[in-house]
Amino acid sequence: MHWYAETPARRARQMTTDLVASLALLGSLWIGNGVHDLTEGLAGPGRALESAGSDLADRLSEAGSAAEGVPVVGDDLRAPFDAASGAGRTLQDAGAQQQEAVGTLADGLGWVSGGVPALVVLVGWLPRRLRFVRQAGQARRLLDSGAGLDVFAFRALALQPIDELSRLRLDVAAGWRAGDPEVVRALAALELRSLGLHEARRRPPSG
Repeated sequence: MHWYAETPARRARQMTTDLVASLALLGSLWIGNGVHDLTEGLAGPGRALESAGSDLADRLSEAGSAAEGVPVVGDDLRAPFDAASGAGRTLQDAGAQQQEAVGTLADGLGWVSGGVPALVVLVGWLPRRLRFVRQAGQARRLLDSGAGLDVFAFRALALQPIDELSRLRLDVAAGWRAGDPEVVRALAALELRSLGLHEARRRPPSG
């Protein structure tokens, strides 16, 4: 896999971009987790309310059970305790609902504050890097297979901007048609530089 360019300047830019993108992703995750944890802290009152409601309901229920043991009037004595115990359960449920709402809010804010920036970084960085890996890898395999430079010279004529071609200070069209080695090599070098590659590595002659 050809992850980085062979040309030093472009390789340095790619490595810098990768470092910045990695730091941005880590920063996004850190911010998202921080916002989530900070928001999750708002569930404290809900936990306290749930605990207090549960304790109150349990104590009143126990008191009602004890009052029920009084002869003749036990049922009448228990009724108020049962009603108060129900109010305690209501407080308990309210505390649980508050915690659930805060948890949902914390998840949402965490994703928005961390996930969205991370997605923006990935969309802006990863496809471009993968496209380079694919194109550079294909070009390097083609070069190493012994393909002539005229293939890349033709690509340069077809794909490179006019201002880049004019900087060669050669009659590239006429030179290409005539098969001028200097023009072919210059065009191929231009295309290879745009792909972050050097000219084909020459194998020593066998024998």
